[in-house]
Amino acid sequence: MATTKTKPMPVFWPDKARAELGDARFEAALRDPLSVDLLNWNIFQSLETHQDQDWLAYRLQMFGGTDMAPPVRLQLWTGRATDPRMEPSRGYLQAADARAREAGATDDDIARLREPVEVPVRIESPDVLCLVHTVMDRNDRGTAGRDRLLELIDGGIEHARRLGKQLAVAVVYRAGSQAAAELSGRLNELRGSLADELPHQPKAKDVQLRDVSWQQLVRVWESEMSYLDVPGSPKAFLSHLKANDLY
Repeated sequence: MATTKTKPMPVFWPDKARAELGDARFEAALRDPLSVDLLNWNIFQSLETHQDQDWLAYRLQMFGGTDMAPPVRLQLWTGRATDPRMEPSRGYLQAADARAREAGATDDDIARLREPVEVPVRIESPDVLCLVHTVMDRNDRGTAGRDRLLELIDGGIEHARRLGKQLAVAVVYRAGSQAAAELSGRLNELRGSLADELPHQPKAKDVQLRDVSWQQLVRVWESEMSYLDVPGSPKAFLSHLKANDLY
């Protein structure tokens, strides 16, 4: 018999989630009691139904800063297979290509460096574009070994420039995990070195970097439950998170 910690996570709008993720990715998510894909879906997709745009924008300032204002729109898994696409800048690719060739990379490796960047959560307001990287206990590398935060920041700067918005990049991790230590340390490092890390991006110094724990986010979500148009029982989802130490 499955214990509370091994039961599948309850899913809001499961048919829509399957359509967004595809069958294979959705089935894999169902087998993971702490699937980041399903956390993204349940939390951010339900926040998209919030009845009070002004208050939602205020809540989302934890990701995008104080210039985040209504109306806001949340989208999941954009950038790679779903519009709006987000690609590495020419300057980033030139530097990455040079490093890869020096390290003996093959032509296939080089081609992968040019692949678009998937953004787990995209939050857009009139003046701010916020890209959110979400993980659980382990921080994965970006495409073809790219630095995950740098690929989001670099591609995000180009995209925000075209939209005429300022860029914010945020990360969500489980407090106390290895990913939390790695990402919080990396963010602190980047806050003082982005201009050096991305010398081809003059706007790099203006990017806002923020980090949030799943535990913080779940508590915020709980406080907003009554304002969300969520099918079924959101309390079952919340109970699942509490049982899995995400509260």
